Amino acid sequence: MANDRKTNDENLVEILIETILSNRTKEGMVNFTLKKDDEEIVTQWDIQKAKQIRDMLSEAIEAAISDAMIYKFMRERVGLDDERASMVIHDLREVRQGQRRTMGDH
Repeated sequence: MANDRKTNDENLVEILIETILSNRTKEGMVNFTLKKDDEEIVTQWDIQKAKQIRDMLSEAIEAAISDAMIYKFMRERVGLDDERASMVIHDLREVRQGQRRTMGDH
């Protein structure tokens, strides 16, 4: 079970992740709860879906780390201002997410 809370009170979000056993299939599952104010979203994932979401989250984390490193490089080594360095990150993100054709695309 894992809990995480944002520290900014106006954006307080609680995430609760628990393991459960399906009553129907008797297979292990993951119960995911997202709470904000009086709203609560609960969803249950089988193991395959939970692993898919884990992989998506891992990829997003690595992309965020890469974005920060590239931004810093563009600012400090290449000498771009904030706006241009941010535009580079935006353009690279589009390529990474498949929203923009790359040089090798036909």
